Amino acid sequence: MAATYLGYTARTYCPVTYRHARRRFLRVSGLSPQTICERYDVLKRRLAGAAMFLAVVAGGLVVTSTPAAAAPDFQLPFPCGQKWRLNTWDSTHAPALDMVREPQSETEGSRLVAPAAGEVNQSYYHSNAGNMIQIDHGGGHFTTYIHLQSRSVSVGDRVTQGQTIGRVGHTGPTSNGSPHLHYEQGYDANGDGSASWGFEGAERVTARFDGKAYGPAPGGEWRNVASLNGCTKPNLFGADFNSDGIGDIFSEATGTLHVWNGRGSNNFTSRIEIGPNWEQYSRPISGDFNSDGISDLLAVKDGTLHVWNGKGANNFAGAIALGPGWTPYAATLMNVGDINGDGKTDIGAIANDTFHVWNGKGANNFSSRIEIGANWGQYSRPISGDFNSDGIGDLAAVKDGTLHVWNGKGSNNFTGAIALGPGWTPYAATLMTLGDINSDGHTDIAAVLNDHLQVWNGKGANNFAGRIELGPGWTPYFPV
Repeated sequence: MAATYLGYTARTYCPVTYRHARRRFLRVSGLSPQTICERYDVLKRRLAGAAMFLAVVAGGLVVTSTPAAAAPDFQLPFPCGQKWRLNTWDSTHAPALDMVREPQSETEGSRLVAPAAGEVNQSYYHSNAGNMIQIDHGGGHFTTYIHLQSRSVSVGDRVTQGQTIGRVGHTGPTSNGSPHLHYEQGYDANGDGSASWGFEGAERVTARFDGKAYGPAPGGEWRNVASLNGCTKPNLFGADFNSDGIGDIFSEATGTLHVWNGRGSNNFTSRIEIGPNWEQYSRPISGDFNSDGISDLLAVKDGTLHVWNGKGANNFAGAIALGPGWTPYAATLMNVGDINGDGKTDIGAIANDTFHVWNGKGANNFSSRIEIGANWGQYSRPISGDFNSDGIGDLAAVKDGTLHVWNGKGSNNFTGAIALGPGWTPYAATLMTLGDINSDGHTDIAAVLNDHLQVWNGKGANNFAGRIELGPGWTPYFPV
């Protein structure tokens, strides 16, 4: 019996295989193209998920193994910041995913974007699945989208990650009239130039977004999964409360939290008042502590560490108490970026002359405290950034007027102190990391002196441009 696919026989639903059969196999096997197509797809179903190549020879099929190529860095196929619910449903559906937007009422017509770069190899209206697209991402990796409201790409089009390819809808009888995206990641196990889709046993594999697996078990559900597709790389240093990729300034020194959003080219918006009652907390630090790509805040009150998760647009969720025992570290708490190479934001502090680190684990969780090194009492309060642009968090502090840097080496290790230059005594007490405020990809630093904000733009390789004085009125927010 011919394999069925969304209610159709092999000849109807596998045009690529049928063309291959007609062009390559008929003269060799003596079988009709339709028969070969049907047998071919039965084998595809049996071999789905395996890294195999099917070579057709006279009289039969020879199966030879081939290594699976590394998958692209797939991101959720929706614009940055959108949140979606993902479901695998039952065993006939998993590991495919159905996706609806949160809230569900916004699903219909939502913009669909490419999860990774590739070339469109299918784009047409299928009688059962409705508007569908398949993208070849290279190395045998494919993604398939069905039930679309509309398609904006054609076969042969090259697409980049984040490029619009269509709109989510409910076309085709198998959508059951419910707006959603049916999504599959596939691997071309048999080397025929496509990945079969839409049926149990097809060449579909566990979906991964930003390195995290969603599936493959039936019954899986993930709520409010935030898309990082097209987002600027999360700001591990400084603050970016409006998620525009430019460093912001913030202060709670007056008891009210204020923010100055960076506008690029070392410019900032006017002061924005966020909320009162911050005098009861230690000086807050910022970072992406729940790994959603938006800057959060951390501070200590009565020995307990609290987090306020950023929601974008300078908004924050309410305070979440993370745990007690932080009084010794409150005054020197800092965001140290990613110093162990796992992509999560780590934090540090100085206590009893010793530098301590808590490696971030995402979801507002941290590992146990690790002692890194002693003799830090002779330095000013350290700041952190990626001063040599290698993607690993570094430290900077002032001693006897000289700015020093310790470059991170990964695995919570640092180089020895590197002296960068003298003349930093006036700036030591208010030295801060701003992230990237001139949009050149390097970490910038700042301080307040004589009521003016002073900025040094990072140039990479532990170098900084000359000091730039931006404007007055900063002393109330950054007192010595």
